[in-house]
Amino acid sequence: MTNIQKWFLISAIWVLILFSIFAFYWLLIRPARVRNLCSERARQVSAGANTGLKDTLEINRAIYLECLRCHGIER
Repeated sequence: MTNIQKWFLISAIWVLILFSIFAFYWLLIRPARVRNLCSERARQVSAGANTGLKDTLEINRAIYLECLRCHGIER
């Protein structure tokens, strides 16, 4: 194996590792953080509403789903 082949192999492995890390973050960690953020935001807004339980739940759900859409996550 020549020196160029070794460096190409090392570079390819690093690219694969970095892509795997990015994919793990983008597909698993980011959506979980966004869901927590949206849940907290919806909880804060619906806590301030002085309506019945059914209306509060509808407000909470609407705000949560809109927040998810704004961050690019569908449910």
